[in-house]
Amino acid sequence: MRISIRNQKSQKLNILFLSISTFILSLLLLTSCSESETIETGADDATLISKIESATKVTLDENSLPGATASVFNGDLADSYITNVGYASGLGYEVSLGTDNLSREELNSTVFFSKEGKKLVDTNEKRARKRAKCFHFVFPIDFIMPDDTSITLESKEDWVLIRDWYKENPGIKVRPEFVFPVDVKLEDGTVQTLIDREELIAIKNSCKKGKNKRKCYKLVMPVSFTMADATVITVSERSDFKLLRAWCKANPNATEKPILNYPVDVIYRDDTTATINDEAEMKAAKESCK
Repeated sequence: MRISIRNQKSQKLNILFLSISTFILSLLLLTSCSESETIETGADDATLISKIESATKVTLDENSLPGATASVFNGDLADSYITNVGYASGLGYEVSLGTDNLSREELNSTVFFSKEGKKLVDTNEKRARKRAKCFHFVFPIDFIMPDDTSITLESKEDWVLIRDWYKENPGIKVRPEFVFPVDVKLEDGTVQTLIDREELIAIKNSCKKGKNKRKCYKLVMPVSFTMADATVITVSERSDFKLLRAWCKANPNATEKPILNYPVDVIYRDDTTATINDEAEMKAAKESCK
């Protein structure tokens, strides 16, 4: 009787062991197949991209793209607009893009689609770097359109609003103007306020050169700015920079950017401080950071 009980226990343990082993083996096989499929897909896409690049292509209107591409342009490519469509017969599409998203390292890039409209996995590092993000905008952000109206983006999905405006205003080629100041978040979570395009370009150049992306210095609050109509706006804390942006939105025809009133105190990246008395000293301070 005892032997029978031991045999039953032994059989149950063997069955349990086999079940667990089978489960683990199944997981490994599924993972292996998944990874293999991904690698194979990437390789196949890279081969197709190479064929599309080298093939003779005809230029098509963007409306000729397969309907399947719509989900991509409303998703990952929401911040982009089409500048050219080249079709390689029997292979697929080479699509040239532009973007108003200044967080991208380059404003122009290229993507590829199969003839059915599937976005192809592009392993080309040079093209990937062009669409890489140097930083992330802190929404909302604003644009002044060519007709002096403004569009506010509350989230990354709202980039399609810019593209929709141009669809409703065919023939207009002038791109929108970004409204400063704007907050951006760097990879380390640091939030920086960029007062003008010059500061934004400085950060983008730092990205390309692999340097510290943080601003050279930050202003010690409060500071004030004189606007083009002689209005003076005081910024006592970071959130007050939105007052400058609101003024710029309300005065789209203003050609002069806000003028920082001196003297001001600044804190450099190494936590040292200095007093800047005029624009010449500020320019010298910026040069010293380089």
